[in-house]
Amino acid sequence: MSSVGVSIVICTYNGVVRLEETLSHLLKLDSQFPWELVLVDNASTDGTAQWVSTWLKSQAIKVSFQIVVENRPGLNNARVAGFQRCSFDYILFCDDDNWLFPDFVELGATILSNNSRIGVLGSLGHPVFEDGEPEWFSQFSHSYAVGSLGKNSGKQDFGSYHYGAACFFRRAALKELLTRGFRSLLADRTGKSLSSGGDVELGLAVQLLGYELHYDERLKFDHFIETHRLNWDYYLRLKRGISKSFPLLESYKCHEFQEVTAFRSHLVSLFFISIKGLVKSFVWRLCLSSKSNEVAFATTQTKCVSFLRNYRKTLAAFVTNKQLFDA
Repeated sequence: MSSVGVSIVICTYNGVVRLEETLSHLLKLDSQFPWELVLVDNASTDGTAQWVSTWLKSQAIKVSFQIVVENRPGLNNARVAGFQRCSFDYILFCDDDNWLFPDFVELGATILSNNSRIGVLGSLGHPVFEDGEPEWFSQFSHSYAVGSLGKNSGKQDFGSYHYGAACFFRRAALKELLTRGFRSLLADRTGKSLSSGGDVELGLAVQLLGYELHYDERLKFDHFIETHRLNWDYYLRLKRGISKSFPLLESYKCHEFQEVTAFRSHLVSLFFISIKGLVKSFVWRLCLSSKSNEVAFATTQTKCVSFLRNYRKTLAAFVTNKQLFDA
């Protein structure tokens, strides 16, 4: 049985080098709501589980904690494993490089307690650089789970999304998804792979249950960004990883199309738009060398390839989602 409080789920792969600062910030949380820590070691090879257990015991912490070992690679597998061990009504998925502000849990739990329609509650990340900010970062920072993504605080339009870093989910919504048989289409981050989109997918699925997605700029955290993640080649890999989910997430627009034939036409239109985008970005890249043009070409190229790979799976997912969400 759940109760009002916050279960902080940290999913980590080889996180020993990052976790001490993250966990230290958790110990500074100031909340009248009870909270617990569920740390999921997702197929690590650096002794993460043992290190965390030893470190937490050395701190003599007064909150409950569990360490879950999930040997199936993939962030979504880790999220499910963590969620299934949670005790409280509100789930906070916190990355192993997210440093929560002291009032984060208190404020988030208060917002969720005051509005039962909120199923997803996003926060405001601020970048903290290990070794200085690259000159190009501000232009492309939206890919690094920082900033507002253009949102104002409050309820967001249906179909909106927010990054999964330091993001609250209502436990009842996640439980209903699993009860209905929901299975993620995306593995999300797996080991060193930069595939992503699982957080967006989860937020879309929760909204299809009838819940709302909210964002609140008062919920703040520092996002520690290691130097190796600020290499330009890494960023291009990251953008390609994000684009590999195309067009799978379109299947969550199941409420917009009555028949699969109409949805198929929608996908074909997207494919031609992607082809046009690829040609345009290729030409612009030849005419003018810039980071924006380089990113545009990398993403449109990946989208075109991914469309062909994911087309049939997207159609099947649309049919499944129509049934799953009674759309």
